[in-house]
Amino acid sequence: MDTRGTELHFHALHGLDDGPTTLAESVELLRLAAQDGTATVVATPHVRPDFVTDVSDLPDRVRELGQAAAAEAIEMELRTGGELGHDMVGRLSQIDLNLIANGPPSGRWLLVEAPFHSIDEDFHAATDELRDRGFGVLIAHPERSADAILDGATGLRQELAAGSLAQVNAQSITGDHGPDARAAALELIADGLVSVVASDAHGPTRPPVLSEVRRLLADDGFDVGLCRSLTVGCPRGLLARGIRRAALVA
Repeated sequence: MDTRGTELHFHALHGLDDGPTTLAESVELLRLAAQDGTATVVATPHVRPDFVTDVSDLPDRVRELGQAAAAEAIEMELRTGGELGHDMVGRLSQIDLNLIANGPPSGRWLLVEAPFHSIDEDFHAATDELRDRGFGVLIAHPERSADAILDGATGLRQELAAGSLAQVNAQSITGDHGPDARAAALELIADGLVSVVASDAHGPTRPPVLSEVRRLLADDGFDVGLCRSLTVGCPRGLLARGIRRAALVA
């Protein structure tokens, strides 16, 4: 059985957002991911007004990075994605959204960034629009939002009821995002609200740490099978089978 990790949230592309600044830095980040036991990375630059607003060249950027990594003998499957800001949903065409979506035609989905302030009605309206346009939703780092830290994850639970899934950051679990994010992440996982853990890697100070997270979660008393599912099984399944637009919780 292949136990190598799959990263669904990873800022691999250089010169686009707050991730790597050079192609060499991007290649090194992939080298670290490979050394950490990862086989597949979805490159997810910020798609929002302050970073990427035109996604048309992202597949070419992914191909360029893949060729550079292969030249360095780094074995890594790279896919095109994006960390979509909810305020960009109405600005992107169906073609644009498909460029940064993943999953099969019957279950295409998008990674949507949870706002740090809250998961509010504007956010719900944006994800409802995505579902109306045929996409499932994977919510990035809800544990870093005030919704989870202060509001009992009310907004997240509403999203899960609508069919969204949740992705927690590995560095929340390691404590590098602070004690509040760590406590919120562990609570969300314990409550069964999380489907995926991803590194949200950006560079040397935010590296790939999926293998460390599996050990930490086991130390925190979580089942080893769950730890593997969050970092291997479910992420891989989302790429292969996608997200079905059906509620997970009542």
